[in-house]
Amino acid sequence: MAVLAEMTLAERVFERQRALREECDGLVESPLATPMLQPYEVYDQELFDLEMIRVYGRSWLWLGDTDDLQRAGDYITGSIGYQQVIVIRQHDGSLKGFLNNCRHRASGLLFDPAGHCKKIICPYHSWSYDIDGRLISVPDRERMYGDDFRPDQYGLVSIRVAIAWGKLVFGCLSRKAPAFREWAAPHWERYEKYGFERMTRFHRDLDVTYPINWKAFVENSNDDYHVRFVHKGLNKRRRLLDTEVRYGGRTTSGYKPYRGDESGGRVDLAEHELKGAYADFIYPNLTPLPHPTNLWMVRADPIAPDRTRLFSRLYGLDYELEAEEAELRLLEKTNQEDTDMVTVLMRNLRSPFYRVGPPTTWEGRAAHIMRLVRQDIATPLAPDEFTAAADG
Repeated sequence: MAVLAEMTLAERVFERQRALREECDGLVESPLATPMLQPYEVYDQELFDLEMIRVYGRSWLWLGDTDDLQRAGDYITGSIGYQQVIVIRQHDGSLKGFLNNCRHRASGLLFDPAGHCKKIICPYHSWSYDIDGRLISVPDRERMYGDDFRPDQYGLVSIRVAIAWGKLVFGCLSRKAPAFREWAAPHWERYEKYGFERMTRFHRDLDVTYPINWKAFVENSNDDYHVRFVHKGLNKRRRLLDTEVRYGGRTTSGYKPYRGDESGGRVDLAEHELKGAYADFIYPNLTPLPHPTNLWMVRADPIAPDRTRLFSRLYGLDYELEAEEAELRLLEKTNQEDTDMVTVLMRNLRSPFYRVGPPTTWEGRAAHIMRLVRQDIATPLAPDEFTAAADG
C-alpha cells in the first residue's frame, strides 16, 4: 500500500486497472479485440479525477450562446470539468473568459447561469474586479498586505473563448489545444450553412442529473446501432438502415435520411442536409443534432463517476410556442430513452468480471471517441499547457 501511495495519480490508476484485469479476467471471454468502455473504467474515482485533468483540461467545451451576451457586463457561467468559468461581454464588444474564482480564496464570483454586472465582487472578502478581469479593490489593502502586494498580479485568470457559427460560445483552459475552428473542423463548413445565428433559443432548457458515467452516455450518443431498437419512434421518421457513419479528429457524425420532407421549406442547404438528420458529436461531451429548421444541443457534464448532468438546449427558425413544446417533448423522450438504457448498463458495469464485446461498424463513432479518451488519459498535460501562446 505504501508503494501505491507514492505513485502519481496516473500511475495508481493504471496499476489498479492492470491488477483488476489480471485478477478478474477469464469469466467472460471476448475473442475479438474491443475498444469499448469496460467496467473498470466506470466507477473509479481517481480515474474520474484524471479525466477532469487530462481530458477536460485540454478540451473545448460548449458554455452557452450569445443570446445572453448582448451588452457590456452580460455574462454566462459554466464548467470545464471541475473548473467553474465565466464568459463576459466587454465594453469593446469582445468576449473574455475567466476562471470563476476569486484570486484570494476558493470562492466563486458569479453564480447565476446568466446575468449582468457592472463589476465582479467576491462574496467572501469583497475583493472586486472590473469586467475585464483587473483587480480594482481589496478592502483595507495597505493594512492587510502592506506594500508588497501588487493588484496587477492578482487579476482574474483568463481562459480561451471562441464564438462558433455566429452564436455558440466555447471555452478552453489549455493554451496548447488547437483553435476551436480546427478542433471542430469536420463540421465547420456544413454548420456555417445552417444559419444557427438566425435561430432563436426555445423558451426552456432541459436540465436533469442522472446516475450514469459521462463516458457511458457519450458512448451511447455515438452509437448508431441502438437507435432503431431504443428509439423505436424514429423508425417512422428515418430510414435508419441507410445510416452513414463518419468520424475523424475530434468529431463524429451519424447521418440518417428522412422518410418524408422535413426541410421546412428551406432550399438553401445541400440536398444531403435537406433530406436527412445528423447526430453529430464534438469531443469530449457535446452532441449537436442539426436539422434544416432547428438545432438540438445535448451536453453531458461529468459530476462524479456515477453522476452526469445532461443539459439540453434547442434553437429554431420561426417556431411558435406549441411547436417548441413539441420539439422539447421529443428531445425529452429521446434523452429519457437513452438514459434509461445507460442506467441499465451502469448497474451491470458494476461487475469487475464482465467484459464488453466488439463494436459493430455502426458503433465506429463510439469506438473512435473511446480511443480518444484513453489517449488523453494516457498523455500528461504539457509543461506549458496553460502558458503557451494560443489562438482563439
